[in-house]
Amino acid sequence: MDKTLSENNFLGKIDVQQAFSDIPLEIPDIFCSIVIVNHNGRHLLNDCLTSVLSQEHGSFEVILVDNGSTDDSVSYVTKHFPAIRTIASQTNLGYAGGSNLGVKAASGSLIGLLNNDTVVQPGWLRALATAVSPEDVAVAGSLVLTKGIPKKYYEKNGSLNFVGHNIMRVFEKPENIFYAGGASLIFKKSVLGIPFDADYFAYGEDVYLGLRARFMGYRVVHVNDSRVLHVGGATTSKLLNTKMRMLQERNRLLNMFLFFSVSTLLRLVPLFVMNFMTKMVVATVSPSYSLLAVLWAHLWIVLHILPIARKRKALRRQFAVDEQDIISWMTARVANGETTLGMIANALSTRYCRLVGLKTIESMPAGAR
Repeated sequence: MDKTLSENNFLGKIDVQQAFSDIPLEIPDIFCSIVIVNHNGRHLLNDCLTSVLSQEHGSFEVILVDNGSTDDSVSYVTKHFPAIRTIASQTNLGYAGGSNLGVKAASGSLIGLLNNDTVVQPGWLRALATAVSPEDVAVAGSLVLTKGIPKKYYEKNGSLNFVGHNIMRVFEKPENIFYAGGASLIFKKSVLGIPFDADYFAYGEDVYLGLRARFMGYRVVHVNDSRVLHVGGATTSKLLNTKMRMLQERNRLLNMFLFFSVSTLLRLVPLFVMNFMTKMVVATVSPSYSLLAVLWAHLWIVLHILPIARKRKALRRQFAVDEQDIISWMTARVANGETTLGMIANALSTRYCRLVGLKTIESMPAGAR
């Protein structure tokens, strides 16, 4: 394995054998399909695919969906990894469309989705398959160790806030998480079918999947024993132009508008306004956001009210639980970190959510989350 992708380099020295010693020896006898979407990522594929093919699991297949690469990724995989099924799309369908294409071709009852800029560790697939085996679990996500992320952010899992951002360090129990990150997850095809709305293209589709599962009455769990080393943005860092930044912001909002009731959305208007104004200000002094991208995302939502309404109607036919059950797993916080400004913003947003009857994870008694 490349030194840059060693676990020691990510989180300091870790005894990998000890880390995986508690994984159950039972291997679920369920055929799994692992779908990996690739776009000009040939330089990543050797480490990723080698680690996947070395998994000790009863039976699984690997499907590589190539999104119109121009770097000979397809010929490389065909030559060096003949056991892997390759599906070549002539155009870039994005992560959402590429994943859907792979899932349609998959034979497994369990579907694993994995980024191409990852190296999975021993026991990765076995732990995921075990975690998703209970009837009430539809999705399970790995412990994804992303390069550059401080250790403290792996001590507690995060949750989703009301403007579509993941807020870190929310849950106390290690298995609790609101949604499974798209870098490495597994789901039941019989429950969720084709996982994503292809219009998302990239960003936020993992939240979409988690919301679908939760509103259908299923659990989403985190699996510490399923470890993945993740470079993070290896194939998209060069693509973070205005359109990609627009997709990030639009899809955060789209997840809220697709899944939550009109009553809840009306109560969230002050948070939406605060989110918009804050990002407009930040965009003038920081590259974190783009003025044009933020404006474009909000305008897109306004101009697509009717298509959004149609998608809402279709999704709501699958809903099986009360909306408050979902909200109780979300966070009222709007900022990560411990800056004075962030603490003030979090205090105000939490107080506001309580005032309008949005009972979030912060309302749970100590030890319950």
